[in-house]
Amino acid sequence: MIVQMTDTATGTAAYINPTYVVTLRPDPADPDHVSIVRLRDGESIRVKGDHREVADKLARAH
Repeated sequence: MIVQMTDTATGTAAYINPTYVVTLRPDPADPDHVSIVRLRDGESIRVKGDHREVADKLARAH
């Protein structure tokens, strides 16, 4: 299942397949509001949300 997140760089929707996620961590610049999702192709996307919230959303979709 695909998960919709909000890309903080563009302010638009980013659709992420949880099976492609390699790492998820808080953004050091704003750890309470932004998370960095790294995909298996090496791309990193900064999305809105605390890393725990984002992890829960990805886990529910997987």
